[in-house]
Amino acid sequence: MASSFLLSNRSPFAVFFFFSLFLVGTTSFHGVVASASSTSLFAIDATENKDEAEALLHWKSTLANRSQSLLSSWHGHNPCRFTGVACNDHGAISHLSLSSLGLGGTLDGLDFSRLTNVVSFDLSNNSIHGSIPSSIGNLSKLNFLDLCFNKLSGNIPPSIGTQETLHSLYLCANQLSGPIPPSLGNLCNLTELGLSRNKLSGPIPREISDLSNLKSLFLWENELSGSIPSEFGRLNSLIRLDLSENNITGPIPSEIGNLTNLTLLNLANNKFFGSLPYEFNKITRLTTLHLYNNELEGELPKDVCLGGSLQYFTANNNQFTGPIPTSLENCSTLIRLRLDGNQLTGNITEAFGIYPHSDFIDLSSNRLNGELSWKWKHCRNLTSLRISNNDISGEIPSIFGRMAQLQLLNLSSNNLSGEIPRELGRLSMLFELDLSNNSIMGNVPTEIGLLSHLAHLNLASNNLRGSIPGQLGSCKSLLSLNLSINKFRRSIPLEIGNTQVLEVLDLSCNILSENIPGELAKLRNLQVLNISHNSLSGSIPQSFGDMSALTSIDISYNDLEGPLPNVKAFNEAPFEAIQHNKGLCGNVVGLSKCNSTGSKKPNRHVGAKITIILILSFLGFLLLSCTFIVLIIVYNRRRRIIKREDNEGATDLDFRRILGYDGKVFYDRIVEATEGFDSKYYVGEGAYGIVYKAEISEGQTFAVKQTRSSREGTEIADLVPFEREIQALSNIRHRNIVKFYGFCSHAQRCFLVYEYLERGSLRTTLNDDQRSIEFGWDKRINVVRGVADALSYMHRECCPPLIHRDLTSNNILLDRDYEAHVSDFGTARLLRPDSSNWTTIAGTIGYIAPELAYSSVPTEKCDVYSFGVIALETIMGKHPGDYVSRECSSSAQTKLMMLKDVLDQRLSPSRLGLRDAQDVVLIAKLAFECLQANPRLRPTMGQVSRELRIQVPLDMPLSAVSLEQLSDPNLKKFGAFQVMLRFEVFMCYCV
Repeated sequence: MASSFLLSNRSPFAVFFFFSLFLVGTTSFHGVVASASSTSLFAIDATENKDEAEALLHWKSTLANRSQSLLSSWHGHNPCRFTGVACNDHGAISHLSLSSLGLGGTLDGLDFSRLTNVVSFDLSNNSIHGSIPSSIGNLSKLNFLDLCFNKLSGNIPPSIGTQETLHSLYLCANQLSGPIPPSLGNLCNLTELGLSRNKLSGPIPREISDLSNLKSLFLWENELSGSIPSEFGRLNSLIRLDLSENNITGPIPSEIGNLTNLTLLNLANNKFFGSLPYEFNKITRLTTLHLYNNELEGELPKDVCLGGSLQYFTANNNQFTGPIPTSLENCSTLIRLRLDGNQLTGNITEAFGIYPHSDFIDLSSNRLNGELSWKWKHCRNLTSLRISNNDISGEIPSIFGRMAQLQLLNLSSNNLSGEIPRELGRLSMLFELDLSNNSIMGNVPTEIGLLSHLAHLNLASNNLRGSIPGQLGSCKSLLSLNLSINKFRRSIPLEIGNTQVLEVLDLSCNILSENIPGELAKLRNLQVLNISHNSLSGSIPQSFGDMSALTSIDISYNDLEGPLPNVKAFNEAPFEAIQHNKGLCGNVVGLSKCNSTGSKKPNRHVGAKITIILILSFLGFLLLSCTFIVLIIVYNRRRRIIKREDNEGATDLDFRRILGYDGKVFYDRIVEATEGFDSKYYVGEGAYGIVYKAEISEGQTFAVKQTRSSREGTEIADLVPFEREIQALSNIRHRNIVKFYGFCSHAQRCFLVYEYLERGSLRTTLNDDQRSIEFGWDKRINVVRGVADALSYMHRECCPPLIHRDLTSNNILLDRDYEAHVSDFGTARLLRPDSSNWTTIAGTIGYIAPELAYSSVPTEKCDVYSFGVIALETIMGKHPGDYVSRECSSSAQTKLMMLKDVLDQRLSPSRLGLRDAQDVVLIAKLAFECLQANPRLRPTMGQVSRELRIQVPLDMPLSAVSLEQLSDPNLKKFGAFQVMLRFEVFMCYCV
């Protein structure tokens, strides 16, 4: 019975350790029996059981040679003297305890019909292979059978179900396959059934519910399917139930509430969906509850800790909503809690209490708000605390420094403010600290350098200022250091070179200046180095040539000059990783070769004169020849240099390759394909340019955007949008952002080249009645998701972060499969840490955020607002301005509308499919959240993107269901989701 409990809380080591311990104990026990029996037999001079001895000796002869030597005591006609054999008072074999002997072979040679007095048979933890013979059913007196941890295969013989005296059956950790025999339901005395870690398939037999004495049922880590039989509610004696790591699906039956004696319930890693039944609250004696990695929804059981004994509770990676269970607040027995990866709401300050025994708590990726409480200091045994990706605000309490056992603290992706408490330097056992993606200000406390065990430090994407403290060099265990996207100034501290086991260093997107310290070359284990988007100057220390472990570097957007170090990471770096510097040279495509002739130090004045002459000559060459100044290529990273005379004459070459090496051919082919930008190739236009279709050859069609000033034949007066678009798109890689191939800056024409998207803009599609019908609900939902993903990527994953500033349905382009691609970055801005000066308002009326009426400083929340308008426009089929107030006033106007009345009527919204209806309601709900007047109340695009990617399971087939049915007030629940289709829309547009 103890064995079953440990198996359910398993790790591979725990399982093996337990069985070894159990079997050693069993062997010792039976050994004593054998010795005692042998003595009594000698005393009464009993007759040896020759028949049983012959059965065992024959089986021994079929085993591997090594196994035979391990059973050297097996000889003669008295089996009671054999190792691992015990006899009863009549001289008959009653116990076979052969666990952990290293035996190899099969059971085929063992004649079970000659061992009918055997009561227990333990062959666990050996190397027995082959199938389980059906003749094992001849052990008619057997009450204990353990064949775990072998290599047995094939089906479980139904004959095992005939052994009516059996009370413990363990066949775990083998390779058994096929279904579980329904005949096991005949084992009326069975209390322990362990079939875990096999390849059993098919549904769980309903006959298992006939085992009224069953206390432990372990079927975890198989390939079982189907649902939990509702008859399981009859297993009133059940204490431990583990069905985890299978393919079991369906809702959890309400009858499970009858299992009131359960102390362990593990349903993790399956495909359960739907809400937990209300009857679940009857199970109040649980010490362990695992529900993680399913598709469960609704609220968590509020009485989960009502019995005051819950120790392990994991419900992570589901779709649970609602508050934290109230019983958890006083659940002082809690040791491990994982609720991450759900949609739980509520105030974290009020929902949690004091947990003196807890060692692991993870509440990440939910919607919890409030502030961090002083109560956490009483969790003296806590080693891991994760509350990332929520909406937690306020400051980090200094009392966190009192959690002496803490090894991991992750509070990333919240709205935390204030400074990093110096008291965190007291956490001497801290291994990982992640405070990234918050609004934390001030300096990094020097006390962080006291954390000698710290291996991972991530403070990226905050508002940290000042210098990077040199005390970080005292963190000798540091493996990764990420301080990117902050406002650190001055130089890179040379003490960083003392962190000699460091593997990842990211200092990008700051305001660091001066030279790169040569001491960084001491980081011989460094694999990833990113110091891009700073103001670093001087040359790269040549000692970097000894950093052989480097695999990835990014030094772009600095003022560096001189030769690149001769090491693989630099020699094979893509041009994007070294671009925009002062004067680097090396063997990378796109850089000039370094001048290695002469060893004398060049005269500075002569060099300056030569530089001026070269610049003037170059400018003159541009004016005379009207050639190109730059071509940026992102499509083909490994461009081959081909002789000019060969490719000029090769008209059938791949045009995307021509972009990489010849400006003149590039220019000529574009002009030829558009016939000098004739109006018949007109596709559309954005705020700063006209777009043309250029078909270079069959299968090679591009979109070419020509700036307005060059199209009008006037002198180029403003290249700012042109340059911004190049800068924004040069480093972007995302499936939902238009691909950028290159650009041309000519004396008479400036244009950019993109991928051509067949279906044009979202606005064009919505304005065309015929095309809008083909643009069905599933496609519209996918478009909204794609735009959200693109904006999330721009705001959080780009370095520096990027905001669009002019997002409209006109610059959302659709490809052949209606996949969305964000375009038109002429007004986009990189959110550099030192950016404080913004120009006039950019944007389009009807999409522009209201706060820009009184502030010229845009933030990513401006894009969030524009996304909200586009999301509504997509499901309504037209701009939502027709349904909202077009004037801003001091008193907000509230407009009540039925969602079904404003959806695009061209798609018959009254017959939305159930899944699509759910998604459309979610889009509308998120859109309204994005349109809140106060930008601080709007969600981030990361949160919106995650919401839209969550698939709520349905507990009924997908079918057409009217929104009238869904909004019926008498219908408390339809399918697996509950939605309110009546929205109070609070929207205000400034025009």
